[in-house]
Amino acid sequence: MNKYMTGKKMTKISKPVLVAVILTFLYGIFFYFSTSFLWNKGWLISLKDITSQNIWIKFLSDIITNLLFVILIFALIFLKKRPLSEVGLTKNSRLISVLLLVVYLIMFLSNGDFTVKGVYLAFFYLVIVAFSEEFIFRGYLFTIIDQEYGFRIGIIVSGLLFGAMHGLLPTIIGNGSLADLFTNISSNLLGQGIVGGGLFALAYKKSGTLFVPILIHAILDYSSVLFG
Repeated sequence: MNKYMTGKKMTKISKPVLVAVILTFLYGIFFYFSTSFLWNKGWLISLKDITSQNIWIKFLSDIITNLLFVILIFALIFLKKRPLSEVGLTKNSRLISVLLLVVYLIMFLSNGDFTVKGVYLAFFYLVIVAFSEEFIFRGYLFTIIDQEYGFRIGIIVSGLLFGAMHGLLPTIIGNGSLADLFTNISSNLLGQGIVGGGLFALAYKKSGTLFVPILIHAILDYSSVLFG
């Protein structure tokens, strides 16, 4: 039995889990305030407004708001000399991963938009959104909680934070109040958070690699471009 559990009750929060939860929570706070700053300054470029003139501003803003904490976690992993397999970056289920990647490429080709905007959209949903979210919420947070407390607790905790994250951007671009923020967060906790996040976590566990949920996530998000 896990040393942090007595019967079915957790009596102590392990340090790795506490650090992971705090770091993920800080990621959400940083995303909210950095995105709010860009929005208020008029520097938050929407996907439909991407041009060859503003593509670098869009790229840099996406790196800052979405990938900065991914880079930070990668740095911590390398400093501790830990293998990337600990965050799900493995060679498991290579055939499934390749097939999913082929599906994504077919979707991109079927869309037929090879402009700067069209190429960036494919990059955005695969790297900026799918990779960053799956890495943080499944590869990093869920993995640590799953190791310490099991699959269910991992799904619930990581799912709640994952769902809460999806309530931030609608509040920002809608110039919402604090009440709107809580409403948007709460409306995403169950469906998009625990259920959606749970399905991604299941794909991660069954395949043994983070690349499978990353690609599934990207395919689902990019389908909005392909099918309007």
